[in-house]
Amino acid sequence: MKDSKFRFFVVLVALLVFSVGCTSSVTKTTTPGTIINQVALGQEFALSIGQSAAVAGESLSIKFIQVISDSRCPKGAVCVWAGEASCLIEITSSETKYSKVLTQPGPSSPAKTNFADYDITFDLQPYPEVGKEIDKKDYLLQLVISEKPALSGGILVTFDVSGEKYSIFITNKETIEQVFALQRNESEAKIPSGRLLRGSVPYNEPWSWHIDSEDIHMAEVTIELCDGTPSQVEDNLDYWVNSVQRFCPWNAKVVKIEDFR
Repeated sequence: MKDSKFRFFVVLVALLVFSVGCTSSVTKTTTPGTIINQVALGQEFALSIGQSAAVAGESLSIKFIQVISDSRCPKGAVCVWAGEASCLIEITSSETKYSKVLTQPGPSSPAKTNFADYDITFDLQPYPEVGKEIDKKDYLLQLVISEKPALSGGILVTFDVSGEKYSIFITNKETIEQVFALQRNESEAKIPSGRLLRGSVPYNEPWSWHIDSEDIHMAEVTIELCDGTPSQVEDNLDYWVNSVQRFCPWNAKVVKIEDFR
């Protein structure tokens, strides 16, 4: 009888220990904000606020922190300005954390940015509609993380303009020779004059524009209209792209040349 009671007591204790262990494990993995999803490079995935995703095979993870603002022109409304949505993410790379703001102009979808050796394509959903208020818990950040395409067939030239830097990937063979002639002090053509294009590129961070790789040449003199700084172009991009069309900073100085031919 005593043996029977003892065996019952041992079984009961074992069940209690097992039960407590299981409960602890479930609580740990289902607490909001701690769910870690593993995704592959190039795979589309979505995060709600507080969720994170780790990229398989890479020392990289990304967390959706918050929606900072959402002024995108709602569907069904007539707006003077298209507005934009901004959200904050936290990127962990090689155990170091970085904060990054993603800004998506409305109604463009998706938008694109970059971080280190990666391109990040993102789309904040849902899109606003007239008469419908979006609860922050309903926001989803749709993402695709991919490796930056490798540059080839040209040279990457970084210029300093009054303390601001911007870079041009040049594939025009004549212009490449002009750049190296300038480097050898065999040319006075010091002003890079190139056609402005919308869109950010990895090598020209943090600007949301870049210079046409073929429509670029080095000049000794240019018209004053296209002279300026990278930040002036950024601050009034519509004017520069649509009216001026070219960027030719008179104070530009070559600070770095990388050969990808």
